[in-house]
Amino acid sequence: MQKEKVYLTINKKATLDPKRPLLVKDLGEVYCNNQIIQKNIEMTEISTQHNKEDWDYKTAIEIAEVLLTQFPMIELDLLGEVEVLIEYKSETDKNTLWKVIKVAAVCIILFFGSSLALINFHEDVNSSKTMKDLYYTFTGERKENPLLLVIPYSIGIGVGVVTFFSRVISSSLRRVKEPGPMEIQLYLYDKDMEENILNETKKP
Repeated sequence: MQKEKVYLTINKKATLDPKRPLLVKDLGEVYCNNQIIQKNIEMTEISTQHNKEDWDYKTAIEIAEVLLTQFPMIELDLLGEVEVLIEYKSETDKNTLWKVIKVAAVCIILFFGSSLALINFHEDVNSSKTMKDLYYTFTGERKENPLLLVIPYSIGIGVGVVTFFSRVISSSLRRVKEPGPMEIQLYLYDKDMEENILNETKKP
């Protein structure tokens, strides 16, 4: 008996709710002349529900093992990626008011932050004079040491640096596993360096 030819193109990444099982259709695109077989393969369960936000991955070999075990009558041809990154992510919060508040807060922070950066730039980074001028602009009072602005400014710089260079603080394991900007830059640096060394080594 001739086997049915099945093509599976595996994607680089898949995102799904952790409360439902991982299906083949989540991982890529299936094509087969027999539509019944194609639908059955698309709905084949690769793994059970994860129950929490996290990262995982599946290799093409693992996917092929499941499909060939359940469908011995097919001839499977794998295309695309050799492994797929899986992001288990819950549905986003539908609270529109909370989203508006977060966007407004970010806009306010960016507005005042960029304004202060421009002022410091034009004052040749004379932060002391900038703080005095800003304090006078808002209060109409000259003060040699405007702690009302200096203290929040100092705390903001510290919090900003810690937030930027550290991992995300979150109850979600998926968010905690996400690399910080510095880790990404170090990874890219190592990758470029290794490629450069390999290219230099290949030169006659």
